[in-house]
Parts: sequence; C-alpha cells; structure tokens
Amino acid sequence: MKENNVGDSLFRIDLRTFFQYIIRFWFLVIIGLLIGIGYSYYHLRYTPATYKVNSRILLKDEYSSWGQEYFLPGMELVSVRNRLINELGIIKSFPVMSRVAKNLDWEISYYKIGNIKTTEMYTYSAFRVDLIGDKRLNEPIYVRFLDQNRFKLSDRQESLKESEIYNVDQIVNYKGISFRININENLLELDSDYSFNFNYENALARGFQAKLGIEVENRESSILILSTASQTPLKSIDFLNVLMNTYIDWGVDQNNEIAQNTIGFVDQQLKVIADSLVITEYKLEKFRKKNFQDRIFVEEEEGNMLEVFSIEDEITKKKIQKQYYSSLIKNLEDENNRFFPSSVIFDFRDPNIEVYLIDLQESVAKYEEERFQYKDDNDLLKRDREVINDKRKFLIELAKTNKSQIDELIVSLNRTLKIQENKVLKIPSEQREFFNLKRENKILGDLYTFLLNKRSEASIAKSSSVPKAQILDFANEYRVSYVGPNTANTYVMGVFLGTGLPLLIILLFYIFNNKIISPWDLKRSTEIPVVGTIPLKTNLKNNIVVNNNLKSVISESFRSIRTNVNFMVSGSNKLKVLVTSSISGEGKTFTSINLASIYAASGKKTIILGADMRKPKIFQDFDLNNNIGLSSLLINKFSIEEAVQKTSIENLDLISSGPVPPNPAELIESDRMQTLMEELEDLYEIIIIDSPPLGLVTDSILLSKYADASLYIVRHNYTKQIYIQNISKLNSEGIINNVGIVVNAVKQVKGIGNYGYGSQYGYGYGYGYGYGYGYGYGYGYYSDDNVKS
Repeated sequence: MKENNVGDSLFRIDLRTFFQYIIRFWFLVIIGLLIGIGYSYYHLRYTPATYKVNSRILLKDEYSSWGQEYFLPGMELVSVRNRLINELGIIKSFPVMSRVAKNLDWEISYYKIGNIKTTEMYTYSAFRVDLIGDKRLNEPIYVRFLDQNRFKLSDRQESLKESEIYNVDQIVNYKGISFRININENLLELDSDYSFNFNYENALARGFQAKLGIEVENRESSILILSTASQTPLKSIDFLNVLMNTYIDWGVDQNNEIAQNTIGFVDQQLKVIADSLVITEYKLEKFRKKNFQDRIFVEEEEGNMLEVFSIEDEITKKKIQKQYYSSLIKNLEDENNRFFPSSVIFDFRDPNIEVYLIDLQESVAKYEEERFQYKDDNDLLKRDREVINDKRKFLIELAKTNKSQIDELIVSLNRTLKIQENKVLKIPSEQREFFNLKRENKILGDLYTFLLNKRSEASIAKSSSVPKAQILDFANEYRVSYVGPNTANTYVMGVFLGTGLPLLIILLFYIFNNKIISPWDLKRSTEIPVVGTIPLKTNLKNNIVVNNNLKSVISESFRSIRTNVNFMVSGSNKLKVLVTSSISGEGKTFTSINLASIYAASGKKTIILGADMRKPKIFQDFDLNNNIGLSSLLINKFSIEEAVQKTSIENLDLISSGPVPPNPAELIESDRMQTLMEELEDLYEIIIIDSPPLGLVTDSILLSKYADASLYIVRHNYTKQIYIQNISKLNSEGIINNVGIVVNAVKQVKGIGNYGYGSQYGYGYGYGYGYGYGYGYGYGYYSDDNVKS
C-alpha cells in the first residue's frame, strides 16, 4: 500500500458520489430554488424603477485661453490654465454641490405611500407645506387626509389612526416646529397616505457628490458626460442642468474674484499715493508763489538733464516694486486674507515670489475645500493650517528681503541723482529745492497714473471674463434611460443563488463527511482490494437471508464474495476465512453467517466458529444455545463433538462462543487454539471465523494467523474513513495478510454504478443491517450496537 494515499487531498470530488449527495438532499435544492424565485419576484414587485440621466459639457482645455490675455490689457488676470483632472474634482467638490443644493431649493420632499411602492411627488404634489421659521425635523412626517379640510400627522404611519386631527390652513405646532399645510384638491386622494421630510443643504450636497458620475467622452477630448441615477427622472434632469450652470457661474465668479481683488488692492494704493500727491503739489505750488523766477539750466548741460530724467524713471519703478512688496507683506500677515497680488500687476516679474505664491494659493484653496468636509478641530485641517502658516512666514521673509534690496537700490539711485543734479543746476539752493519738489511730484504722478491704468485693465478683464465651460447637451427626457431592476437578470440571479447556495451546502456535507461513501473514499484510504458488495436488506428477522432464497440478489452478492475469496487463496479446497470489522454495527456477524451458508449450499462441509467470546450472540440467529462453545473447548472442559451444534442449514455447523471467559485474548493465544484449528481443518472444508471488531480489541489480530484469508467488513455511509487507515497499516506491516474488503449495506440504486465486484446494484445512502456489542458485567470493550436499519 502506498502510505501517501491516506494523505491525498480531502477536497478531491468524485462527481458520481457528489451527484448522489444532490439526489439525497434534493429537497434543499428545491427549497433554495423556490426561495430564489420568490425573492426575485418580491424584489421586482416592490423595488421602484431607477432611471439614469446624462448631459454633456465641454471644458476649455489647458491651452484654450492662450493669447486671450493679449487681446485686451489685463486679461492675464482671468486667463486661468485649466487642467481636466482638476476640473473633475471641482465639479464634484462640496462647495459647488452646496451651491447646487441652494439653487435647486429642494427644501421639502413629498411622497405618496402606495400599497406596493412609495413614490416621490416631484414638480407636483397633492399638498404643500409652508414652513414657519428655520427649525426642522430630521425625520419623515406622515399625513393622512380625512377630507378636504382635515388631516392627521404622525412620525409613524401605523400611529396615524390615533393621531390628533388638524385643519387645513391651520398653523400646526408639531414637535417644536411650525408649519401650515395647503392642499391641491385636484391631486388629493383620500384613500392614500402621504409623507414629507425636510432637506438640509449639506445632506443634499453629500448625496449629490455620491450619486454624480463623470466620464470623459474619449481620451483626446475635454467633453465630459455627467450622469446620475434616481427613481425620479425629472429630479435628475433638474439636478444636472442646475449643476452645469452652477459650475459655469462658479468659474466666472472665481475669475472675477481675482479681478475684483486686484481692483480693491489697486484702490488701496491709489488712496495712499493720492494723499502724497496732494501734499507734493501743495508744496510745489507754495514754492512757486514764493519764488517767481523760473528754473534756469545751462544749455551745454542738456545731456546731463536727460540723465537725470532717466534716473528719476528708474527710481519711480523701484518705488513701485517697493510698494508691491509692502502690500504683499501686509496681505500675508493677515491670516484671513486669501488674495495675494501678483508682481505682474506692478509691471514687473519676480519668478521666485510667483512660484511660492502659486504654491500658497493652491494650499489655501485645498484648505477651503476641506473645511466643508471636516470640523475645525480635525487633525487634517490643523496640519493644513500649520503648512499654510509656514508658507506665509516664508513668503513674508522673502518679500522683506526683496524690499530691503529695493531700498538699497533706491538709496543708491538717489545718490547718483544728486550728483547729476549738481551738474545741471546753475543756482544751487533755490533751483535744487524746486527741482526736488518737481521730481517728487513727477514720481508720484507717474505712479498714480500707472495704478489708474492697472485698475482700468482689471475692470476690462472683469467685464471680458468668459466661462471656462460650455454646455453641449442639456439633460432632458430624451436622455433618460431605464436602469433597473432588470427582470431577466434578477430572475437569473435568483435562480443562480437559489440553486448555488444549496449545492454549496451539499458540497460542504460531502467534503466534511468522514464516512465511506464512494469507491474513491476507499481508494484514497487504502490499496486493499474490494472483494464484494452486499446490498442493503431491511426488515430482517435474523441474519440468515441467503438460505431462504438462493436466487436472490443478496445471494448473488455472497456468491461473488465466495468466488473472489477462492481467488485470494488460489482455489484451495480447504479454506479458513476470518471475518472482522472496525467497530460494532458494520455487519460482521451477518456476513459470517451468510457467507458460510453460501459455502454450505455449494456442498462444502462448513462450520462457523464463534470467536467473539466477549459478546457471544451468533447462536441466537440459529435458535441454538451457548452453554458449550469455543471458550469451553479452549479450557479443555468439553470435546469438539460436544461443542459442535447442527444448524437448520444443510452442511453447516456451529461452534458458538460459549460462556464469556475473563481472559479471551489469553485463550486464543494458547496452544489449545492451534490444536483446535488443526482438528477442525481435518473435519471441515470451510471454516468461517466470526471474530470481534478489529478496532476495539486485539482478538482478531491473534486469530488472523489461523486464517487463509481475512475479510474486513465496511458498512456503507457508516464506517469512518479513519478506521480504514488502521487495517491498511496492519496489512502494510504484515500483521494481517491476504485481506479483502467487503462493503456492506449498499443501498440498491440501479444505473448509478457499484464498487465493481459482482453486484449490478449501485451504492447509495442509508444504513444496512448489523448488531452491536456490549456487556453488562464488566467486559464492555466496545460500544452498544443497537443500530437501526
């Protein structure tokens, strides 16, 4: 025998055996199928239909607005670079959805409760609720109208019958909220119940985010397909259309916010410069009144005068830059400020500042979006605030450094300017004072004019701002498609689950069954050959069955076993056969009696030796006594002639077990047992030894040395597979030789198959016939075997 056969996979499936399991538990499959079909019917009948609606919108891609900023001055303020992936996130963002919820104004939802389904009444309703105040309930309220003027309210439909009666148009105070109900007489049905519930904008926004689907029409385009599914198509149509318009308005507002903030920023600077300009003009006018002489320049110094004007222009630019850094620092120090002006507004570029400003603005935008999703004490928001503050501080230090550098440049330019002024001024004192006042006035005037131009450009940009998206297809009734429930798919799934789950349960029964069911169970447990099968025989009065009808199926089974046993011993005329099993109830005694009867029917002089001295009972089937038996012979108390009893079957004798001895194993090992077997061999051709169960006591092992062949009885669907391992081990170790297995109590099921030894009847399910073991006075070596058929 191969030792690893026992270790073969326990999950290997014999399809024929598994099919028999399905036949055995057919009722589970039928019940599961009925439940699956019933659930499918229930699901289809009581599940409202769901519809999908879609619309199409075109986004300007990343390069769609390039060149726009050069069409009009200031357009660079609203020429935003769009990235498709970012726009997808913006469309589904909570701020946008909050705007959509506010624009839709779905403050109250109304429902009609039918016998089968509950339907939302959208765009029409049998009644209307006018809420008084802002307080709302976060639960549905059920309404039952008694007539055109009276109704009842409750938080549960079952409680409407006992609820208080209210009048239509009456102000109702219910659970702390106040409202008035008006009815639409044309739509009101008195035999139906209704309900309504209050909606919250935040909850609606969350629901919109979850239900909205966004797909790109193809990889090369920036056309988006927006879709949503609900039980009310008209509601979905309104949602998608409002969403697209809200998103477009959101983009325009975002662009305009930049221009508006720029205008506000420039206005602040103009106010400061205007005050300074008024002061310098006053000083200049006062100087002119005091000194009537005009400014006199030496004609040959006109070249130096041009140099002075050039330096003055450079000083003006640097002061503009200094003003920018001062304003930037002020805005950065204000933690509530979200607008950070670009250096482009002041007609110069600082690439280093620009990079960090963009990074800061992205962080602020991300933080503002997350504020709608989390509470202020959330760890994520705290971490984002710390990041933003760190970036603000870094930019403040960078701006201060740049401002200091500008201050140094202005000081240097002023020194150069004074040198040039001294070259061109003929009268040092008066002309120098006049020249300085005029130069300061010119610088402030140029700066004021520059800022006015920038304000004008920002205003033009704001007025010229164009949407960054375009609606291609509005949602409408022609873009509605039915989603489900799908009748065919629902029934297919119901049938699949209804049959699949029971089959899975049956498969688990099969996998975790530890009994001998199929030939595969024997093959994977042992290599001991099967010499025959015995069909199940029920309602037996005793164990003698073949003698009553030698042409029966069960008689043919024992003839097949007899033929195979003869092959096992090479056709010897004299034969000693040991019959044993693992435990009680497997049909060992039944097999011994009928196999002996078959040998006797063939004319062989046969004797049954009742070697089960621990629990004698074989004599009962022949209506004989047990006063003298094997135990009597082994203690030399009686002779063979006195112990042998004639049975009612021709050519068949019996030596019963005899009185129960205290030491059956020692008696079997005695020399007297050897002598007895030799004497019986001289008197009989066939000796059938009915031994105790092999798995419970060692008597069978001791008796096996006297046998030419051993039959190990396995009861179908009763003997556990682990017991087979024991006999396999004994056979492989040479302790018991020439062993064959007999499968007992195989249910007769034609057409499925058999174990392959003689019987044309297959194996099935159910118990056969057998006896048990047990003593009542101290020798209970194995269990009681009162096994029902």
